[in-house]
Amino acid sequence: MDNRYAYAVGKIRAKEVRLLDLPKLLSILEAENVEEALKGLSDTDYREGLALVKQEEDFDLHLSLHMESVYGLISELTHDSQLTDLFILRNDFHNIKVAFKKKCGASVKEEYYLAPSVVNREELVEAVETGNYGRLPPLLAGTLQEIEGIYNSSKKNIQLIDTTLDEIYLSHCLQVSQQAKCEFLERLFLIQIDLTNIRTFLRLKEMDKGRDFLKNRLISGGLLERGHFLKSFAGSLESFVDSLRFKDYYGIVKDGIESWKKSGSFSFLEKLFDDYLLNFVKKAKYISFGIEPLIGYLVAKEMEVKNLRTVIVGKFNGLFPEIIKEKLREVYISSRNL
Repeated sequence: MDNRYAYAVGKIRAKEVRLLDLPKLLSILEAENVEEALKGLSDTDYREGLALVKQEEDFDLHLSLHMESVYGLISELTHDSQLTDLFILRNDFHNIKVAFKKKCGASVKEEYYLAPSVVNREELVEAVETGNYGRLPPLLAGTLQEIEGIYNSSKKNIQLIDTTLDEIYLSHCLQVSQQAKCEFLERLFLIQIDLTNIRTFLRLKEMDKGRDFLKNRLISGGLLERGHFLKSFAGSLESFVDSLRFKDYYGIVKDGIESWKKSGSFSFLEKLFDDYLLNFVKKAKYISFGIEPLIGYLVAKEMEVKNLRTVIVGKFNGLFPEIIKEKLREVYISSRNL
């Protein structure tokens, strides 16, 4: 119990009742068109600036600005910025990925970059382009040096950059949460490492890559040991699923792989992964004092934004409501009365 968070938790509880429940989300989904769907948000925390949304890109910007305000709120309320800043730091790692791919010749749009971030975007892009990392925080400077070395020594394999950035970021987050003795956040990052490794395992199986290829892309420190994946890689997908029978991920991996085999898409598996994470952070609703409710609310907002993007972008593209509904993640609250 951390009494420092008494005020912060009270503030978050007041915010939680404004989260979109499933009936509200479905009412937006079932609107006749985009205009009516956007009107459905006029009585929510997303109402400010809605009049400026005329196309899909406008709504993406609208959601990005909303999340900036959420990160700002968490930064104001936290007493442990080294922990809550980990969620902002994720944007820096994403921006490194975008800027590095741009340096390697990929076509990059400004909207690919995320905010807020620890390092100003222009400063980060300049550092990547010039190779001068002296003004960056040590973690980010070291990360750029590492991925530059890997890229140059791997015949310019850009896929290695993605997996390396994931590994550095999640390993850092795990270390920070362990040092702070924040069991809730530590468990959250352990789960994220496991789900990332499962995703990597399945995608490399699909690509028919070798065991050594997998070995270099697995993240250490998760609840599932690296050896578990390496041992299972030569076998069938069925045997891999069976190896998880007494693990927490058995159900979602089993259902996700069955969907993948039928559709050829990992989208349902990604949805199940997000649902699993959200169901874990829902435990924060029952903690009265501490940083956990802040983290729970932040993750809930991230999932809510993902759901809204799915709905509104689906509307812009004329998708049937039934198709959009299949893509929706779970919600943090079950009704307005919570």
